[in-house]
Amino acid sequence: MTLRNRLVGLSTLALLIISAGGTLAQDTQRKPNHLLGVQSPYLQQHLYNPVDWYPWGEEALNKAKRENKPIFLSVGYSTCHWCHVMARESFEDPAIGAFLNEHYVSIKIDRERRPDLDEQFMLATQALTGRGGWPNSVFMTSDAKPFYAATYLPPNDLMNALDQIKDMWKSERATLQQEGDRITNGIMSYMNRSEAAQDVTLARVQQAVLSIIDQVDYFSGGLGTAPKFPQEAAMLLLLDQARRGDKAALDVVKGALDGMLMGGIHDHVGGGFHRYAVDPNWLVPHFEKMLYNQAMIGRLLVGTYELTGDYRYKHTAQRVFDYVIREMQSEKGGYYSAQDADSISETGVKGEGHFYVWSKDEFDALEQPKLEQLKKIYAVTKEGNFEGANILHFDTRLDLLAKQMDTDEEQLYADLDIGLDFLRELREKTRHAPHKDEKILVSWNAMMIETMAYAAHVLDRPDYWKSAKASADYILGSMLTDEELLRVSYEGRIGVAGQLADYAGLGVALLTLQDYAPEEEQLQDLSSVAQRLAKDIREKFADQIEFEGRVLRMTHEADGMGHYAPLDDNPIPSGNSLALQLFDALGRREGDFEFKKRTNVLAATLSGYALASAQSRGTLVNKVFDITTAPTGNLRHVANGNVKVALKLDHANQAFRFDVHMKDGWHINSNKPLEEYFIPTALTLPNGPLANAKFPKPIEKKLKFNGTPLSLYEGNLVLEDALPDTVSKEAQVLTLDIQACSDQICLEPESLSFSYWRQ
Repeated sequence: MTLRNRLVGLSTLALLIISAGGTLAQDTQRKPNHLLGVQSPYLQQHLYNPVDWYPWGEEALNKAKRENKPIFLSVGYSTCHWCHVMARESFEDPAIGAFLNEHYVSIKIDRERRPDLDEQFMLATQALTGRGGWPNSVFMTSDAKPFYAATYLPPNDLMNALDQIKDMWKSERATLQQEGDRITNGIMSYMNRSEAAQDVTLARVQQAVLSIIDQVDYFSGGLGTAPKFPQEAAMLLLLDQARRGDKAALDVVKGALDGMLMGGIHDHVGGGFHRYAVDPNWLVPHFEKMLYNQAMIGRLLVGTYELTGDYRYKHTAQRVFDYVIREMQSEKGGYYSAQDADSISETGVKGEGHFYVWSKDEFDALEQPKLEQLKKIYAVTKEGNFEGANILHFDTRLDLLAKQMDTDEEQLYADLDIGLDFLRELREKTRHAPHKDEKILVSWNAMMIETMAYAAHVLDRPDYWKSAKASADYILGSMLTDEELLRVSYEGRIGVAGQLADYAGLGVALLTLQDYAPEEEQLQDLSSVAQRLAKDIREKFADQIEFEGRVLRMTHEADGMGHYAPLDDNPIPSGNSLALQLFDALGRREGDFEFKKRTNVLAATLSGYALASAQSRGTLVNKVFDITTAPTGNLRHVANGNVKVALKLDHANQAFRFDVHMKDGWHINSNKPLEEYFIPTALTLPNGPLANAKFPKPIEKKLKFNGTPLSLYEGNLVLEDALPDTVSKEAQVLTLDIQACSDQICLEPESLSFSYWRQ
């Protein structure tokens, strides 16, 4: 009989229920436990539990060995609803606390503070139970080897488990130790696994894309059924394929976005998106809001708007970013981590969603003309759709509704915004706002910086770029020291060694911030900071300096069960995919052979891992494919980093603009270069040159390698024209051909293709 079967009656585990909760009240009359002083809002919520919690570290682990006790490990995060339920039911119970203190060493881990440990212990729980979620409850031997695990446990089930494991620890310790060795060895084997390199060809990427599309819910959009997560990284992979001309991939992305922005997972009143939906229709969310969701969904919205010109994605994206700046950005510039799902109702009851739902009586009592339109469009009823109240949502896409109402889509959105902003101000004044997790995490901020800078360019919102710069300034000024990058800032204290996603993510974010900087901004050389971070990655996260054939580690030093190599988007892009993106970006910008070499080596190393699990490693697939083919973004560094090309599509006016910046000492040939063997600058569509393309007047100049004058462009070149007035079921491909030269050499000509859709 297996150990799991012998531990009978230990609970029906909750299936991956992730949510949010409020701050637990501190009881200053009770003695704090060993979490005192730890810079984690989650751990501070458990500071006055009767359980004598320890943070993960040598003190707790040595105590378990010294006293020969098993370890009870609880992993969660500050806005986790079921973590707070278990805390109220069990960890605040004096009897459970006394039992744990007598027979166990109890350890708390904040998964957002230490994602490396969270990943390892979640592997243990999944290996033992076949499922996972938070709170993650892991029972371990005194040398920290897991032998039993669960997620949320009701008090009776928790006590049954504690009591039975206590008895087995006395009478059958060898069995528990054997199980702990087995699980630990299995996890270490998994963490040290290898995948043979593969050619990431178009055919293989298309096969990976089809495996994702096979899971599409064509009725409500998105992947899978319930609970339904945005799965942004997989969608961004599909969006990249849409830029390469894949109409089916574009339809899946738009279907997912339409389902989300219509549903209750979208906070229509305040902007932004909740973590996930508990139903397949995106209607009922778990109401917590995470910074990384805003960054990733925001990026997906902006990219889809840029590609298609569909206004609803632009409008929704702007409300996401306006929410982030208004609610989630600190006075010092850094972005906060999350907002809880739980809040206190008017009757004093704490529960999920009180802050976000509405009754019909509330609408009827307000004298605001625009609310009548809101009430109809959002189908507000007396019965409601969530515990007698209404989660606001659309039944019909607003662009289609505008046609039915014979009105302009943008005007309809503008009219609704008046009522929605009125409701937002009302709820802020009259309701108890959810608790806000005010810790600042580098990797999450990096994602938001990257997205905000990109959005500033596409949406013509310089305030978004300034918001991104404020976050970067805070991190560079407070969290990056001469020796290292620190991961966490909370209540003015900086700490926790940066992990791979922090270093690589920040490097990528700084380069993006520099790329999209307005001309009037005088920036420090952010690329030099990014190069330093890339150098630190080589020295801190690789098994050997050149990391030949090695996957990058998540942390500087082994902890828990060993070194963990981040590959999955969980849900932020993995550290390895971000490192690959950073090395590639630096190689393209600097024309540096060493960066290009490292990029190619790491891409080859990661290729097999990427294709082995494409849905959970969409970012990795995307980056490896970019390197082996060509990137698809609107901004490219070409000619060994000596030329930068940025495209701006103006869908509303059916126009485009190329900004071409050449470094000092470099130029590109004009559209009529005066010598037959030089490649002219040209703008073309698949069926030929743009009929009305207008090129500025070039200069004529002699170069050292040519005796006669040449017709050239230097410095900054702007190319503008109208987009062809065509509607097609296929992507329109706009191509810019250039050849870059210095005074001494001409490089190979390059053909840069940019896609958009007119539907």
